[in-house]
Amino acid sequence: MLLETLNSPESVLAQMDTFSTGKLELWFQPVYQTATGAVLHNEILLRWRDEAGNLHLPQEFLPTLSDTGQLQKTDRAVIRKAIELLAEQPDRCLSINLSGEGLNNFELIEYIETLLDQSGVDPKQLSFELTESTIAKDFPTIRAFVRELKSLGCAIVLDNFASRELTLFQCQQLAVDLVKVDGQLIQRLKTEPSSRVLTKAILEGIQALSQVAAKFVSDAVTLSLVEEVGIDLVQGHHLKTPSPAPDWTELVRPEEEQDSPTAEVQKSTQSWRFLVGTGFVVLGLGAVGVGIASIGYRLSHLVVDGSTINGRIVRLQAPTTGNIQAFYAQPGVVVKSGQLLARISQEPSPQEQEALLRLERAQDQEQIRNQLESLELQGQIQVNATQLASAKQSLALLKTQLQQLERRDQAVRQVDVELGLESIKEQQAVVQAAQAKAEAARLDYQRYQKLLEAGGVSAQETDQLRLLWQSAQAEVQQAQSVLDGTQKAVNAAQAGIARSNRNNIMGGVLSDQRISLQQTIQQQSVVVNTMEAQLAKLKQQLNNSQSLQKNAPSLVNDLKQLQSERKVQNVSAPFAGVVYTAEREQGEQVNQLEPIVTLLDCNNLWVETVVSAEQASSINTDKPVTVGLAGYAQTVKGEIDLIQPISNLQQLNKLTQVQALQPAIPPKLVGQPLTRITVQIPPPPQHENSQQFCGLGQAARLTFPKKLFGNR
Repeated sequence: MLLETLNSPESVLAQMDTFSTGKLELWFQPVYQTATGAVLHNEILLRWRDEAGNLHLPQEFLPTLSDTGQLQKTDRAVIRKAIELLAEQPDRCLSINLSGEGLNNFELIEYIETLLDQSGVDPKQLSFELTESTIAKDFPTIRAFVRELKSLGCAIVLDNFASRELTLFQCQQLAVDLVKVDGQLIQRLKTEPSSRVLTKAILEGIQALSQVAAKFVSDAVTLSLVEEVGIDLVQGHHLKTPSPAPDWTELVRPEEEQDSPTAEVQKSTQSWRFLVGTGFVVLGLGAVGVGIASIGYRLSHLVVDGSTINGRIVRLQAPTTGNIQAFYAQPGVVVKSGQLLARISQEPSPQEQEALLRLERAQDQEQIRNQLESLELQGQIQVNATQLASAKQSLALLKTQLQQLERRDQAVRQVDVELGLESIKEQQAVVQAAQAKAEAARLDYQRYQKLLEAGGVSAQETDQLRLLWQSAQAEVQQAQSVLDGTQKAVNAAQAGIARSNRNNIMGGVLSDQRISLQQTIQQQSVVVNTMEAQLAKLKQQLNNSQSLQKNAPSLVNDLKQLQSERKVQNVSAPFAGVVYTAEREQGEQVNQLEPIVTLLDCNNLWVETVVSAEQASSINTDKPVTVGLAGYAQTVKGEIDLIQPISNLQQLNKLTQVQALQPAIPPKLVGQPLTRITVQIPPPPQHENSQQFCGLGQAARLTFPKKLFGNR
């Protein structure tokens, strides 16, 4: 149904002129969970069937699709058909390989979202696979594209990852849901035993990011090695070949023990034992003694094959957050204690850079605001200065008018004084005349009084003269009173307090004018002082604004200078050893306490194995262990360092976090009570060869002395 629709006449793919003589088909290959055998999803694989019925792989026809501009159309058609299939099976999941050409076209996101909305398919059913090389071509753009895809709810698979073009740090930024490691990396587990340790270390780093799937599992040995390193998912022809329809059947494992490395060793051991036994028979009675001795040795010793040389590792962490300025640690390199491994410059983090950028933008906006404010202040200052000058001019005019008025008032007062002085003289003359008249009247009265006494005049005449004298005295008093008043008026005029009767009208007007003018001057002075204060305030604001404009860039520059002057911190080897793994590269950004390099301590090596609890109970721990190293005829003596009961591999992994390799549990011991045994040994002969990591991972044979029967 799906393939018929895909190749229907109205299909986009059917309209491609380049492939008008054949048809594109969708094939499927399941991805299995290693632990359970359940199908995680089916990967959609594109095939081309030509007119003759021959099936072609993508590498044969995708370049043509790309050259003719039809690759993006193909992506859309495959996506649409996959969503149609998922709509029919809502409990299934499919994975689609996206070409690199459409990853910078965000319209594809809208197309996928529209199809999901229309079909009602759960986005979690759909995942998209992008290869490492495709992402590395334009990492920032494709990272944004991936984030948009994940925002729809779809899963992201990083395909064909070998850590050649993308770093683990970049993979962490992508936040992918699944990593499919490159097939060559998986094959190295089988074909390159000498580099198996390094390959395992790379796989461990990938497993820290997300689930890991192994592709191209082509045989049972590869499957066994993949399971040994703990990879979550598997895919390959050994498990299920691609087919025209999705397969959701759980993986049924064939009997593979005869093909596993452990089984091969067991076969080899069994064959060797058979040959030895046959040799004993052939040698006859002459070899009976040797046979008995060998049997006795076997009875008194426990021989364990398949043991592995292991060692202590130390993960060095970044002492600070910054940029790796220099990185000298490469896997396999021998280092001395204190040797420089990396330099980390405390450059600003992306968050700090973003904050600095925001500060610069804010500073630019603040400068613009300050400039506009400065222009506005300058305009206000100019207006206020003009108004202040006008107010001062008005004040000066008022003061001039006051001066003129005071001069006029002074002149009026001077006239009043002069007139008053003249009036005083006149009044003094009047007083003197009145006094003379009064004196004359007194003398006449006194003379008549005497005459009256003498009887020369009548009393009436005397009384008349007395009245005249009293009248003259009254005139003197009146004249004196007028003189005193005139004197006071003159004194007041001289003091500017009063006016003479003759000029009091003019003086009052001038006085009122002067008082009014003084009040106006006082009010104008307040206006001038207020405007001066406002002008001074505006000038201060202008100075502050201009100062901010000058100082603000220096603040940003000071911050940049402070960041650039941060000290470079060194990462040195704490002991002599070999670089085991390098988690970072030169130029990468690293966070504080993130691991950057792992060292292997070649002076702290041991041989490790897992045996049954019953076997462990028979070992005599007081005697040395004979250790046979692969490739060397001579054996070495070792001391048992640890005998530790365990229940399963998961518990074993938790107990061995500071060692380079995780010991494997032989398949024949699965389900039994187990014991982990470590035997301390001196550095093996090949430890000086750094590329072999001090012999790490090399096979060894352990021969343990058994307890005597009486000591059981």
